[in-house]
Amino acid sequence: MGLAASQARYLALSARKTNCEYEGQQINQQRLNLSNQSATLFNQMLTMAVPMPPNTSDYTTLQYSWSDGDRTFVMENFYQLSKPDEQYNYVTTNYHYEKIYTGQRKYLNDPQVQATKTNHFSDLKTTDFTVQQISYNPDKDTYTIQLKNRFDKEFSAKYEPCDQAANKDTVEQLDYMYNRVTKENDVNAFTYDSGTNTISYRGATFSYVDPDSASAADLKALRQTYGAFYDSAKKYYVSTDGRYVCKDDIDTAQLTRIGPVDVRNKDTETYYTDGKNYISLTALKALTIGGTMTVLSAQNNPTFSDYKSVGNCALTMLTEEKYNTDVTISTEIQQILKDMGADGGDKTSYERLKACFDEDGNYINGSIYMFTMAGKTYFTTTADLDASLISAYSEKSVADNSIDSQQTKLSYYDAIYIETKVSETKKALLETDGKGRFSTAKFEDDSVVYTLNVETIKDDDAYNDAMNRYYYEKEQYDKNIADINAKTEIIQAQDRQLQLKLEQLNTEQSALQTEMEACQKVVSKNIEGSFKTFSG
Repeated sequence: MGLAASQARYLALSARKTNCEYEGQQINQQRLNLSNQSATLFNQMLTMAVPMPPNTSDYTTLQYSWSDGDRTFVMENFYQLSKPDEQYNYVTTNYHYEKIYTGQRKYLNDPQVQATKTNHFSDLKTTDFTVQQISYNPDKDTYTIQLKNRFDKEFSAKYEPCDQAANKDTVEQLDYMYNRVTKENDVNAFTYDSGTNTISYRGATFSYVDPDSASAADLKALRQTYGAFYDSAKKYYVSTDGRYVCKDDIDTAQLTRIGPVDVRNKDTETYYTDGKNYISLTALKALTIGGTMTVLSAQNNPTFSDYKSVGNCALTMLTEEKYNTDVTISTEIQQILKDMGADGGDKTSYERLKACFDEDGNYINGSIYMFTMAGKTYFTTTADLDASLISAYSEKSVADNSIDSQQTKLSYYDAIYIETKVSETKKALLETDGKGRFSTAKFEDDSVVYTLNVETIKDDDAYNDAMNRYYYEKEQYDKNIADINAKTEIIQAQDRQLQLKLEQLNTEQSALQTEMEACQKVVSKNIEGSFKTFSG
């Protein structure tokens, strides 16, 4: 090998050796970082508190108790008087359990209260919209209309026919909005002539609409005018100016002296609604783009009467006579009223029950109802029944009586004997047995000296809570230890890889050192040979 080649080889080996030394330094630095991480994990483990199971002695106490023959009393707490008197040396807090007559309120989900509803429509409103677009679906008989309100906000509304034949509420609402019925309170204003089979009313004559001989058009007009109130078993009469009366209703009113009697205007119009607003078909067909659409709406505030049942439990009205003569019922209701008005009672229930009595405490007839469920009699008020009933009558009720859509739970009441903890604080004379424990007790409100029983009581609930907390903390501790061990194993594996790589570098460096020494000898021989050649 020539001198130049040997020198180049020597330089290459030197560079490689230097690189090995640099890589070794980097590996040592990485191993140092891994060592620091391992030390951090170890220190973290040292700072972890080892969970300890609870000691049963921490949850056991001495309990003093005694019996008066009827009940068992427990001394819950005691402290010594700062200045004992001649008769007493301690103040004790004692408790016992006894059955106390208590009024309670419960809630009944899905109450399904059934009653008679009387509609009271009010607040008739007329609203104008500007028509932007109209489309009609003949298959579904619906109008979809793009409208703009008075604030220039656009919206879409779908109008579909009102089902007057099936829904009495709809009929009554249309009656109010379109003034289709006159209520006649003077039932003697109607006179029936059996000879001519006519009814006279305030100068007008009403003729019988015979279902066997009347035209199809006349019968259709009659049915459409009365809607869901039409009853084929009743007799209807029509005047020449297009008004109807029902003879059966007149007869009933004149017999019972209870009115009013409806005088109904003939109305063969079809009405459409979006669920809140109403408009006639005639007005719908007259709409034009850019024109005005006028709709009517009204607020219904129904009242209820003749409460029939709660689910399948029949409701019975509590009469004034029964309340005043049945001591059991009156006592129970008064107890309920007392406990609802006490601290921790129910304010709403108290107000509803209180409204069942006048200022003198006299029961108001018919304001409380009773029902029997699972062999137990319960009470509820008309206000509670109304609250459940009214919750069902939304704009789109699912049923005529809406028993299946009552959202408000029904409040109902009873009074029963409930096992109740009763605590009392009183002075006592406590004597010991010479071993630090009390043996007898005499209390300020009792002449008897009682022998005290000493029992070791374990608070199982508190102990079980502590054990559950211990199990949880132990699982957390074990998990943290497992996590640290797993991280440590990863660090150790990484360190072993670095150590193996470092040993490989050491081996490579030794080989490079040997080769460099051999190369250096070659260079030295070449230099020595060259000088001898030129020195002659």
